[in-house]
Amino acid sequence: MKFLKSPAQTGLFILLSLFLVGCPSNYQKVSTKPVEKVNDHVLTAKQFANQLARRLRSFDALAAKDPNNIVRIKEEILRDFLVKSLTLDWARSQNIIIAEAALDKEIDSLRAHYPDDLSFRRSLAQENLAFSEWREELRYSLVEKEVFKKINEKVRASTEEEVKRYYEDHKDRYKRKERIYLRQIVVDEEAKADAIKTDLKTVDFATLAKKFSITPEAKAGGVIGWIEKGSVDYFDPLFTAGPALQTIKSPFGVHLIRVEKKAPATTLPLEEVKPQILRALKAQREQAEYVAWLDAQLRSSKVLKDYELINSIKVDTKGAND
Repeated sequence: MKFLKSPAQTGLFILLSLFLVGCPSNYQKVSTKPVEKVNDHVLTAKQFANQLARRLRSFDALAAKDPNNIVRIKEEILRDFLVKSLTLDWARSQNIIIAEAALDKEIDSLRAHYPDDLSFRRSLAQENLAFSEWREELRYSLVEKEVFKKINEKVRASTEEEVKRYYEDHKDRYKRKERIYLRQIVVDEEAKADAIKTDLKTVDFATLAKKFSITPEAKAGGVIGWIEKGSVDYFDPLFTAGPALQTIKSPFGVHLIRVEKKAPATTLPLEEVKPQILRALKAQREQAEYVAWLDAQLRSSKVLKDYELINSIKVDTKGAND
């Protein structure tokens, strides 16, 4: 038995062990055996276990040992390796290559999000990733983008008729509830609210909001903007209220609210939602093109999985102080 330890998460370690029935001394030999082969790509038992450990880091000890979770994540790892292998093979056949200069530029761009190199390296350590491994994962993500771009070259633009048909078939998505446009001042005491009510007779609402309101929209003069009916329960009475200043209480304090505009329930017109529809139709076509591409790659590839070895990789958890 050999344990592969992932970084601690919420006071727990996830320990993955390769249980080798009848030959515990042969760990090194078995850990290099493939759990999955896709053409000339190989995922070893050790690599598989390391990936399983990394993905289980976000689980607590009980969830990490749940057989359903383990089976699901194992299948995800196998599927991701399959897709990655097929993608790399197709990229090679299409002469899609990521230049080292382009990769270095992307690395520098991502590193720039960290205050220093130590912080960057620490983030890799927290994910149990060596820099070289992370670099290759980044290279693959760039290859993947180029592959998707190449596949989607075949995707045609939607016609006006298709856009209209989609709009009619999905009209419920574009219904908008009744709305009101609000501006408010929020304070923590009723006495303050009463004093501000008096000031509002001579001082602009926005000015008082900036000065006294304790909520984030104060700097915008108290403007909340459009609120749909039913989205905030303590605002719902305002839909039937008149134009006068309204006072309501909520967990945030005492609200002095002005309803500045009202809009009835409506269905958004086609021209307003057309960009959304075009994106939805494009996404549908891209998905269909990708599924067809993936199916073609699978048909022309050789895939082998060692489920006996995969099932022998068990999960155990121990507390950080165990």
